[in-house]
Amino acid sequence: MTVSSPTNMPLESLRLNRLGALGTVLFVGLPLFFVGLGVYAYIQQRLHGDVVTHMRSVGSGGAAWGLYIMFDIFFVGLAASGIAVSTAAHLFRLRDLRPLARVAEFLAVLSLLLAGMCVMADQGRPLEALLNLPQYARVGSPFFGSFTLIVGVGVAASAVMLYLGGRGDAAWCGRKKGPFRWLYWLWASGYQGTDQELRRHRRARFWLSLTIFPYIMLAYSTLGFVFGIQGGRPGWYGALRAPSMLVVAGISGIGLILAIAGGLHRHLKAKEVIPPRVFLRLGNTLMVLISVFFYFLAVEILTERYAGHEADLQVANAVVLGVYSPVFWGMLLFFVAATVILAIQFMRRKPMIGWTAIAGLLASVGAILRRYLVVVPGQTHGHYMDYEPGYYMPNWIEVSVILGIISFGVLAFIVFMRVFPILPLHAYYGRMRATPVPESRRRTVVRVGLAWGTLISGLGIASFGLAMSARVGTLPYLDPIFPYSPVIFIIGVVMTLYSAAVYVVAPPG
Repeated sequence: MTVSSPTNMPLESLRLNRLGALGTVLFVGLPLFFVGLGVYAYIQQRLHGDVVTHMRSVGSGGAAWGLYIMFDIFFVGLAASGIAVSTAAHLFRLRDLRPLARVAEFLAVLSLLLAGMCVMADQGRPLEALLNLPQYARVGSPFFGSFTLIVGVGVAASAVMLYLGGRGDAAWCGRKKGPFRWLYWLWASGYQGTDQELRRHRRARFWLSLTIFPYIMLAYSTLGFVFGIQGGRPGWYGALRAPSMLVVAGISGIGLILAIAGGLHRHLKAKEVIPPRVFLRLGNTLMVLISVFFYFLAVEILTERYAGHEADLQVANAVVLGVYSPVFWGMLLFFVAATVILAIQFMRRKPMIGWTAIAGLLASVGAILRRYLVVVPGQTHGHYMDYEPGYYMPNWIEVSVILGIISFGVLAFIVFMRVFPILPLHAYYGRMRATPVPESRRRTVVRVGLAWGTLISGLGIASFGLAMSARVGTLPYLDPIFPYSPVIFIIGVVMTLYSAAVYVVAPPG
């Protein structure tokens, strides 16, 4: 079969070729330095223990969860927003967002990887944590949902969406000789661009998006429940904790996607690929999310002031007027500045690409500060027991480790842009066209049978793993009957998601 594609295809327009001297220093040299610094700081932490950080036991003047958990929540929020943007583009047929779908999908995969690194940095015994949580996690704990839905299912869902969306571009890239041709061939997995294949892709991505979209709310709300259902912890306990964290996740993710899109639009010759109205659409969405967050924040503060326990009032005073007030007012300043820029764009009804990218960056910084206010003050103030108020500020060990993790993410993003088009080629060139070849009934039956077999098997394995994790048939305080039941649950759910890829690709050739 002969596949035709545009001649003189300038992949350089959509794939990073050179950074220049300044770009190499900023996006390669500095990240490599901070990765090395982060590795050194983490080695010191492992050699001497967590005492070298500023994290301390609750009630001893500090916070047990600090910068690491704060950025874990931030990265998970980025992943949730990335999945939301990608699924919304396909589920609601928002063609304006499709050029940014790959950015969102790769950002989701990368963010979940970075979130896992943050969790491991926070563990005093990371190897024991890697073994014990998968083996003994309980369904009744919010950590079960965080471990299974976010770490396992989130990575799988993002990876499947990224894989399906990149097959056509991998086939195009594989037509040119180069060191990564084998990778393109593996990713394309026999993609030919026929009408039947494109219909399967659209169908699979639609149903996959329909499945994943509610998962985003469930998974990230579960992370909010880790804080919100702890009745003995003022500053954490509250019904608005889960929805508020979900909204802030949207702010951080859409803000960062806007910032990245602004950079690509300006420096990657992608003005024809990313339509300016994308910045108007996402900017308006970001402005609405910030407004909803302001409402949640006002309700939270007023409730604590008028009807809260004395311990709740102590946390509120520490945040608004006390030791954490610079962080609180800095957060408001970033959010207000972003809202003003986006409001001006909304009133003008014309995209302000550069300013919108800046607004997205400001909103992301404000979201980081919000994570600090969620995690820390409730540990250092408002104790029901006779503990003195404390204070937490990360030291150079924690800051270095986080900078190393962020720098690793920057390097991974740069490498991906160098190897593969970060923006879909079909958004610029249309699509590959191949001579239509009717698919035999036998092949169709095999394809559908394999997909349904994978789906049903995955549901069965997931049900078994969930039942064993819930200790069905045993006393609730006993260990699971079947070892590593949470891992079995993850494997089953991942299989159900991979059934979409099986439907599109199998049988090969």
